[in-house]
Amino acid sequence: MYQLLSLISTSLLFSSIHAGPQVQAAPAANVATPTSSAMQSQSSAVELSNLGKTGYVCLYRTTFPLPPAWESFDALSKANQQALGSGSSDILKAIQTFNTSPNPSMNAKQFQALLLAMVMQESGGNGNVVMDKQKSHGILQVQVKGEQPATCDPNGCTYDNYLKMLQQGVYGHSGTGSPAAPGIAYWLGSNSTGPALRAYNSGSVVDRFDYQKVNHDSQGRPTSTESYVSDVGNRLAGVTPDKFPDKQWLSHICGFEPVPPEVGS
Repeated sequence: MYQLLSLISTSLLFSSIHAGPQVQAAPAANVATPTSSAMQSQSSAVELSNLGKTGYVCLYRTTFPLPPAWESFDALSKANQQALGSGSSDILKAIQTFNTSPNPSMNAKQFQALLLAMVMQESGGNGNVVMDKQKSHGILQVQVKGEQPATCDPNGCTYDNYLKMLQQGVYGHSGTGSPAAPGIAYWLGSNSTGPALRAYNSGSVVDRFDYQKVNHDSQGRPTSTESYVSDVGNRLAGVTPDKFPDKQWLSHICGFEPVPPEVGS
């Protein structure tokens, strides 16, 4: 039986009101064992001091690292450069063009770190990825309404391709009232990072007391990724792809329901 992490923080880098289940499972090869955050009262904080250092940590309910606890953009760039592949230089350069933050709780470099973590979560930097029944495109897996999705050139992805993909993912697309396909900047305008990520992945904040909660289709299958907010939080803390558990492992250890393959990240 895996032990719940129980380090109580006097810093307020993390907040938690619920702990996930203890689940027994056999360890996976070359993957550090995820650990759960401890149960605390609503007013308490939990210091996940090993987040990003000992492998994946299951983040439940409203637990999410605040920007001061994130790895820097430069550190995340170095850690993920090899995984990003041949397009790494162009992707990182394109991310750095976003030099203002849409949320007052984070500065521009922290927003760049968030974008990089989202790119790693959504596509791993592969600009040719198309998921969710052919609706999600590019390195931020944007579901485009009202304009063509940014795609790679026939001879390969270019800096301009990546920049357009990022612009679509950040700014969304104009429409009557709120953007027809809101980008992450829209959601960060009125939400902290955790619920903004849930809305980006699911189209809305399904439950403000549980960032992992998602909607389900008529067959009872999740329509978006339960672990999405937890996943991006771990990536921001420096968990690299080689230490990242697969979806089945996350289901066994953290209790996150696996998303259907066609849905994607």
